[in-house]
Amino acid sequence: MVTIFIRTFKRDIAWLDYCLQSIHKNLKGWDEIILCIPENQARHLAHLKGTKIVLSPVFKDDYIGQQVSKLLAYQHAKGDYVLFVDSDLVFLPGADVRDLLREGRPVIGKEQYAQPKYPAVRKWQPVVEKLFGEKPEWEYMGLNTSSRLFHRSTLANFHQRFPDIIEYARRQSKHKFSEFNFLGFFAEKFESNKYCFVDIHREKPPVVKARQFLSWRGITTEIAHELKTLGFEKKWPNTLSWYDLSLKKLDETNRNIKQWIKSLKN
Repeated sequence: MVTIFIRTFKRDIAWLDYCLQSIHKNLKGWDEIILCIPENQARHLAHLKGTKIVLSPVFKDDYIGQQVSKLLAYQHAKGDYVLFVDSDLVFLPGADVRDLLREGRPVIGKEQYAQPKYPAVRKWQPVVEKLFGEKPEWEYMGLNTSSRLFHRSTLANFHQRFPDIIEYARRQSKHKFSEFNFLGFFAEKFESNKYCFVDIHREKPPVVKARQFLSWRGITTEIAHELKTLGFEKKWPNTLSWYDLSLKKLDETNRNIKQWIKSLKN
């Protein structure tokens, strides 16, 4: 049994609309969907009748809050496996959760910190070392995918080893926490027989057929057209206040400007 766990927040609900449509239309191999949202934002999912919704604690920095929510997803899931999906991921025809398995084991992509494809990932090495008290050799987010599959028991065992992970997380700054690097390191160190670890510099790990959007870019006219071409229609009743809409638009504009400046430098 496979549980899909999607941690979202109010500014991503429009993306979530398309993600859910794509799961029901195109993705095979799953049994239940759980949506998780901060408890003070629950009203933004009120329109989703019959959908299992769980609430997560409110964090001052929701970037860390959403990471902690994923680590504790086993508390709500019924599945033997938990598939983590981002709100801005749209599955394409032929997508199957089983594509993330090799010989019956979930595949985890990794790369050595000594030779990362993107040097910026080195910032996660001291983060993992701080939690485990051991310097890791490998980084586990180099696969760069927004759908990751783990045994539910791995999440439970991780929490058993770090029962105060919520309190620990509250003490960390934005870039001092990395849920999938924690889980990857934990899985390879203690449960390596349950997973298939792939060095992404030697071979390309399997991925589910999907189109990864970046929510901070916003749903532009071009993206809306692409989504419509893929067979999806906007269904979400806008629940954001004018203030939230303004902040969302400002954030999207700032991020796009930063990306444009970065492209000029390259």
